[in-house]
Amino acid sequence: MKNILLPTDFSENAYNAISYALELFKNEATTFYILNTYTPAIPHSRFMATTTEVAEKCAETDSKKGLKNTLIYISLHHKNPKHSYKTISSFDLLTHEVVDIIKTEKIDFVVSGTKGITNFERVFIGANTMRIINAIKECPVLAIPNNYTYCKPKQIVLATDLKRSLGQEALEALLFITKMYNCTVHILHLKANNILDDFQKSNLKILQNYLQPVTIKLHILPSYANKSEILSRFTKDYSIDTLALVYNNRSYLEDIIQEPVLLGADHHTKIPLLVLPS
Repeated sequence: MKNILLPTDFSENAYNAISYALELFKNEATTFYILNTYTPAIPHSRFMATTTEVAEKCAETDSKKGLKNTLIYISLHHKNPKHSYKTISSFDLLTHEVVDIIKTEKIDFVVSGTKGITNFERVFIGANTMRIINAIKECPVLAIPNNYTYCKPKQIVLATDLKRSLGQEALEALLFITKMYNCTVHILHLKANNILDDFQKSNLKILQNYLQPVTIKLHILPSYANKSEILSRFTKDYSIDTLALVYNNRSYLEDIIQEPVLLGADHHTKIPLLVLPS
């Protein structure tokens, strides 16, 4: 039994991410926790306090109505006897609630859209998704791009600097998806030269041994340009359908989202992003 958390703001992107998750785990016995949070403004006067109480009540009503409509959508488009659903409407900050639910419900994956209602086309990851990624250290996050049409994952690239050994949680999450769909895993290492030090060789061996049941291909490419551009070209050339990155304080993830996405070289922003715990 898998436990999947689906944060939603009821945007089109959120519905798309929910649909992706339901398809990805359609053959697995799964409980989906559908979460919506709301936080009306903090009052600064008695008048504002009364207004805020009304606003809070309206926000709660809208939240519960949105969750009810989400369940109706699922029943119409993704009916599955292997799946069960629990809705959570919470007056709290999104990241606080996500962290609490991960612990209390033993969540295996968080699946979210990359963008929300405020949708900027040139933004790689929206603010809410980035806050979730930064807040979570022990659970994988799968971020689904806007308008991405579900297809079975077959080619996954794990971009890693090999400077840190992957924890068991990260390896298990990656192995679960690769075994579920018999994926090929491309290990991509960007380096100024082709030489790995002893620590990187050791981490690579651990990674290869753990993923041994699946097909693994190693690619060491020179880091002659920004990582976004290299990843975009690589994902396009190898028909990659999922980009996996490991979260740590100096991760590829931070480098990629801080670098500008070049026009015409943004293929990696159009496929699902799997962020693995460090």
